[in-house]
Parts: sequence; C-alpha cells; structure tokens
Amino acid sequence: MTRRSPFTSLCQQTARLAKPRRADLHVHTTASDGEYTPSQVVALARQAGLCAVAVTDHDTLAGVPEAVEAARTPADPPVEVVPGVEITTEFDGRELHLLGYFVRPDHPGLTAVLAAVCASRRERFHDYVAKLAGRGHAIPADRARLVEAAAVSLGRRHVAGLLVACGVARTQHEAFQRYLGPLRGSVLPKERVAIADAIQLVHAAGGAASLAHPPAELDGDQFRRLHTFGLDALEVEYAWGRSTAANRLRAVAARFGFAVTGGSDCHGPDPAHRRIGSYAIPADGLERLRERCGGGRHTDTVLAAAT
Repeated sequence: MTRRSPFTSLCQQTARLAKPRRADLHVHTTASDGEYTPSQVVALARQAGLCAVAVTDHDTLAGVPEAVEAARTPADPPVEVVPGVEITTEFDGRELHLLGYFVRPDHPGLTAVLAAVCASRRERFHDYVAKLAGRGHAIPADRARLVEAAAVSLGRRHVAGLLVACGVARTQHEAFQRYLGPLRGSVLPKERVAIADAIQLVHAAGGAASLAHPPAELDGDQFRRLHTFGLDALEVEYAWGRSTAANRLRAVAARFGFAVTGGSDCHGPDPAHRRIGSYAIPADGLERLRERCGGGRHTDTVLAAAT
C-alpha cells in the first residue's frame, strides 16, 4: 500500500474528521518578535492539524499578506489565515494588549496608528542599544541594522537576541534578567494606545477585539467598563499554568457576554508548551467570533482549499 493510494488518502481524511477542528488565534512572526516567517506559521499550522491560525504580530499587520499567500497554496489540510494584530494599549495606567481579529490590513486609520507605534518602538530599540553601550555592552552597528531591517515592529526580544548573538549573554533569559531588566525604567517608554480608541479602530477596520492574556488584577468593574468600550472577547485558552485563571475568565465572559478566544502566543520553537497549536479554540468558537464582526467577510480572510 503506497502513501498516495486512494485507501491511504481516505484513511487520512477519516482521521482528520475524527479530530476536533481547532484554531490558534495568537501567533507572532518575523514581522515582529517571532522566529517563524508568516509562511512557516501557515505550514506549522497545517502540521498541527489546525483549521485556522491568526497572525497577531505586535503593532503591525505586515506579516498578514505573506501568510495569506501561503494559505492559498493548494495543500491538505486547508488552513484559514485570520488577519490579526496585537495592539499595545493603556487602561487605568497599565499596559494591556488588545487582539484585533478579521481586520482589514489596508484600513487607513488602523495602519496609521500602528505605524506611529512602530516608529516609537524603533526609537526605543535605539535607546536600549545606546544605553547598553553606555554600560560597556556595545552592540555592533551592522548587527543592529540587520535586525532593524528584518522586522517592522521591534521589541526587547530583538535586543535580547543581539546580546546573545554578541556573546554578552548566554541565553535570552539571562539577557532579560541581567541587562534589559535594570534598564526598564530609564529607556524611552512604550507608545500605548488608549484601549477604548484601539477597540474603536479594530471595529472600524471590520474586526473583533479580544483582550489578550487578561491580568489577574482586573476586577469586575474594569471588565464592565471594557464591555462598555465595545470589547468583544477575552482570551481564555492560554498558557496560564493553572486552570483557575481560565475558569475565572470563562465566568467573566459569561457574565458580560464576551466571546472566548485563545491561542499559543507562539514566538518560536521554544518553549515547547507554547508551540503553534498547543493552545487553541474549537472551530465553532471561531465562528462565534466571526459573527462579532459581521462575519469577517473581506478579501484578506482566506480559506485555502486543496485543488
């Protein structure tokens, strides 16, 4: 019996049908601080047997077109690419991350705000490099330029990676603990979008807004206010470490009528428990989220069918 025989194909299709269809709605690419290209994300989503994967880079939609194109390539199983973004926001004086799903990558209002945030991220990257040099940990300019050219949205992971590549730190964890952590209060602050404004931008771009990994400190009154801002969903399926957080958030979602989202928050092959598909929601949960934004019907949402 060959791998490509009709019987083998039928067995493979039957096995897939027996598995619940799932969607990983939180994945990063090389457009921000992920290690996989958008095309690799699509390939790994197929490998994980996902029905859909959301590209949700920090403050940029730059990785979406490549992922969409990769999903168009005839392959089995097909994978839907959900155009998304993780926006750096502010709420009650603290940083929160907002996930926008099914957004139009060409929406002028959203793209303008994201471009401004990414420009601020670039300045912050330069400030980290300069302050590290001031402490005797100079990063060669040519290496820094290579990193800048490779990513639209720069962050601390990029600086940590440079410290490892230059031999200053042995691991990214050491880079964060010994070198970047002590600088946190002295570098330029992050640009943050007021969360109410970010939610409105996501809606204007045709999408639905979900609160990424909601902090345990948020109380009922704050969730109520987020609901009045128009928040659509809460990220519940996530690497919380214990089930109590997920159970609490499910109860909050039921109380306020939020949809439930989830994903791996994958940035690369490590850690293993956050690889693509390690956390996901059922396909019917994706459909409920799609309904929050009028079906998410625009040309940038692609279901690649094998032909």
